[in-house]
Amino acid sequence: MSVRLLDLPSRSIAVGRDSRTITEPLPLDLDVGVIYSGERDLMGPLLSTMKASAPGLNYRLILVDNNSHNGVEPWRAIVPETKVLKNSERLNYAANMNRILAASMARYVLVMNTDMFFDPRQRCLTRMVEFMDARPTCGIAGCRLLHPDGLDARAARRFQSISVILARRFGLGGVMRRTLERYFYMDHAPGESFECQWLSGCFLMLRKKAVQRVGLFDESFGKYFEDVDMCLRMARTGWQVMYHGATSAYHIEQRASRKLFSADAWRHLRSYLYWLKKWGGRVSNEASCNAIGGAYGDAIQFPSQALRAAQPATWTYRRSA
Repeated sequence: MSVRLLDLPSRSIAVGRDSRTITEPLPLDLDVGVIYSGERDLMGPLLSTMKASAPGLNYRLILVDNNSHNGVEPWRAIVPETKVLKNSERLNYAANMNRILAASMARYVLVMNTDMFFDPRQRCLTRMVEFMDARPTCGIAGCRLLHPDGLDARAARRFQSISVILARRFGLGGVMRRTLERYFYMDHAPGESFECQWLSGCFLMLRKKAVQRVGLFDESFGKYFEDVDMCLRMARTGWQVMYHGATSAYHIEQRASRKLFSADAWRHLRSYLYWLKKWGGRVSNEASCNAIGGAYGDAIQFPSQALRAAQPATWTYRRSA
């Protein structure tokens, strides 16, 4: 999983009276991780608009070939600095994100879905790095998310409760409107920036130092709730989880779990049950969220056995059993 120095962007500097030059690697601002499983029609718009959204950044693309049938060679030419990680078998989302984190050498790591694209005028990647640079206690951040029609996708969310699941899964949003308004932080304007409980996993920018302390994604979730879990662990380890509404990206949201009896819906349910098993938490609508180091409208309260110290990451990728 090592990267040679010659694989990184570099600069030449003069040394000594004879002006000899040596090449040294430039420090990377950002590693952008994308997991490719064969979504050929999405990659061109994603990578071309992403490249135009990072002016002034020293960044690299970490492209995971998740055992795709057609390979990633066509996409390497779009971003000159690209590192490819090839899987011999299909891995779940959390495991692939851990491969990206383990391979990262930058100050920040952005992990995002393939069904994303950018408006280059927003300079989204550059502005997100600037946002985190200005907030050294921010461990993880997300930008404003828009649907292709321009409507807000509400990236910042509160922890899910049974009432939220009923409202979203059983189509009860019309009669449980206040529940969803609280869940999606509708008391904040989409263009604001604020601390939140968790962020949509389709666009997560993580501070490398924070991940080194908090640890990698929990692969036991498989799919869904690994983003919620990471945000919670960040907060209870003292790092801020922040939404930045001053810049945006577009998400062609699939919501495969929307259908009640689909395979993805059952995966979502299994991940939620594992979340409850792991944290043993219950949501309270009254108390402040001091248990995880922030002040929120909702709170998740933990039994004492769940309040164990977060283990630092070893930064050596290992597959979970």
